[in-house]
Amino acid sequence: MPQIRVKDGPAQGKVYPLTSEVTCLGREAEVQVLDTAASRQHAEVFAVGTDYFLRDLGSRNGTYLNDERLRANEPPALLRPGDLIRIGSTHLVFEETSTRRFEAPQFSSAEEDISSAVELSLETQVREPEAAPAGAARQPVESVHYAVLYDVAKALSSAFDLKSMMQKVCDVALAATRADAAYVFIREEGKLVPAAHARRVERTELTISRTIVQRALQHKRALLVSDAGTDARFAASSSVVMKGIRSVICAPLLAHEHIGGVLYLHSGSFDRAFSDEHLRLTTAMALQAAVAMEALRAHEESRRKLIGAFRALISAYEQTSAHGPAGHSERVHACARAICQVSDIPPAEAHVIELAALLHEIGKVGAPEGAFEREEHRYDYATLGAATLRKVDGMEDVAAAIEAHLERLDGSGGPRHLIGHQIPRSARVVALADDFETRLGAAGKAARSAEAIKQTLAALEREAGEKHDADLFSALVTALRTGKLAHV
Repeated sequence: MPQIRVKDGPAQGKVYPLTSEVTCLGREAEVQVLDTAASRQHAEVFAVGTDYFLRDLGSRNGTYLNDERLRANEPPALLRPGDLIRIGSTHLVFEETSTRRFEAPQFSSAEEDISSAVELSLETQVREPEAAPAGAARQPVESVHYAVLYDVAKALSSAFDLKSMMQKVCDVALAATRADAAYVFIREEGKLVPAAHARRVERTELTISRTIVQRALQHKRALLVSDAGTDARFAASSSVVMKGIRSVICAPLLAHEHIGGVLYLHSGSFDRAFSDEHLRLTTAMALQAAVAMEALRAHEESRRKLIGAFRALISAYEQTSAHGPAGHSERVHACARAICQVSDIPPAEAHVIELAALLHEIGKVGAPEGAFEREEHRYDYATLGAATLRKVDGMEDVAAAIEAHLERLDGSGGPRHLIGHQIPRSARVVALADDFETRLGAAGKAARSAEAIKQTLAALEREAGEKHDADLFSALVTALRTGKLAHV
């Protein structure tokens, strides 16, 4: 796991594991820098795939990486293990302690003769394996393949985002073949970038054959190169001989004539060379991964358009309505998102919560002014909003969160007067975020001062455990303290 270690200063020796997508450094941040030259939120480390980057947050005294100052208006700097970060007179070290640390492999530039490589078309059927010699026990290959492909399908169905999806593919591929390492590279803006990896043994230097990858992509065929280290035709290729690549399989992630990347396996052992069966199995796994990746992207695009339409509708409504202040739903969304991040709520559930927070007042759209002011109608907009969203496929969980976001732990809320954990956690997060933002109001920046936030938190603290979830309230406080939720 990547981490930040304080090399010197008041907290010398303290280690901060980087468990979040974004980690703030500063006087009042997750990585606390007790230095007079440090700002409250001085800099941040954030993850992009398996890489980590450092960015200055406009600090007065600057952030230095290996004695070079980072500017807030410049691109973030890639962090490598051992890099030295300096804030004031305090030095911090970026470290990688995982035995599965991903050092991005390099693509070789050497041209390699792969004219005799075994290829497998992704568009035609493959011949059946040759019969085993008489008297030899034949492994039930087909049943093994079915079991592996079932594992892939099961893993893909449980993955919520592209990164975790491709990681599951690598894990299954490594377990099902003789590979020493498995990689998934995906296409982003015309370039192949590493998305996931799995290794049996940590390697210090890894090289990917550009020739093999290009051949697989150009011909849309899975490719097997075996015993490359002993083949005279590969003598000129340092990427094969010196890096220990004895056997390689490269399968395109092809779906609907679109190549989204490649699944690349390699082995450095003579006794673990790949066979035709491994090629077929890897090809099938790559096809499954490609279809799942395309489905995920199509789903995300459809969802983005739907959310964009809802967001525009809510924004237009808030700009012209007296029901509530403009921008309220966006602020509730930001607050709920910060609570989810601090609480380590799983991505799938967090997605539901964030969407429910954004749309929690959709039931008010089109309603006449004052429609929900009377006591007997105060919960109606939650019910109406939930009913509207239940007409949209895949929005049932979001609708349930919206319907229950006016409930309170002590049963004083509505519309069903639920108690305690009868209220879904998703609704409890939205309830707290909505209450926090409603109490703060929207009377300009002056009203959203540190003192106003302090008073609002004090009022909510008195209700924590009675009306609101105490753990979620603590997460809200942490989000404000660490800068995950910035209101000042």
